[in-house]
Amino acid sequence: MPPDRDPVENWLPWGSPSQDALVVQPEDASGDVDFVLAGGPSRTHQPVVWLEHSHRTHEVLVALSGLLTVRAGDDVWALPPRNGLWIPAGLPHAVRAGTDSRFLTVYLDPSRSRDLGPEPVTVAPSALFSELVLHLTSQDMPDEARHHAEQVAIHLLEPVTASTRITVPTVEPVARIVHELLDDPGDDRTLAQWARHVGLSTSTLGRVFRRASGQPFGRWRLHLRMNVAMARLSEGARVSDVADAVGYTSTSAFVAVFRRETGLTPGSFRDAARSPDDASRESGEGRPQSARLLTGRPSA
Repeated sequence: MPPDRDPVENWLPWGSPSQDALVVQPEDASGDVDFVLAGGPSRTHQPVVWLEHSHRTHEVLVALSGLLTVRAGDDVWALPPRNGLWIPAGLPHAVRAGTDSRFLTVYLDPSRSRDLGPEPVTVAPSALFSELVLHLTSQDMPDEARHHAEQVAIHLLEPVTASTRITVPTVEPVARIVHELLDDPGDDRTLAQWARHVGLSTSTLGRVFRRASGQPFGRWRLHLRMNVAMARLSEGARVSDVADAVGYTSTSAFVAVFRRETGLTPGSFRDAARSPDDASRESGEGRPQSARLLTGRPSA
């Protein structure tokens, strides 16, 4: 069995080492919901972890810069800029934001908004959605205008098939392998070597791993490495250092794989993730580029 760990440390390896993280235990809210849509922009000045909690409303998190990581049960989503996650009401989840991350948090009344299902769903919010959420933060908006803007924003939330979702299995012997790879994503042992490590045949481990994680071992490890790479790049790490951390002896090989998987070079992704959010539009700065979501396990 993997050793017991602090609940934060179980999934902080997705980002850079974060001993300086601010850890928050949100209180689960109760009572009636007296709004249709509420929320607004936030910014972190250090890594922040919101421990497992739930809401009486649906929640939409939209990364504007930096990277958000969301965990619900055995599943983890890494959200690069311009991508979002819809989280259903009542679902326990935890969230991590890296240093200098900017994001939107939107809460939706379940009785007066769309229900996208019982599990988190990846969404690709348009620029108009973000603008409407910012517009709705105005306190002096007429009721009719607010209602119209809320309905437009709700209907702009469309699920997308591609997702950064990756399952972190807790069943043995897969959990032992997963914990070791979370500790060291650069571990390059083959499936056959892992099979010897846990005392199974290669074919048996391959079947067990796929059943537990939803993906073949090679694809799961690549997905993990790309998500870890996105997290570290979003915090400003050098491309060569990230390549080494996730198991590439050649930086050029890492760049090629990262570009194939995300649609951006690591340097472009880092620049986009570190760019100011839409609040900077008044200064005439351009919008960040959007990374393509990894084509792994479907989000719903």
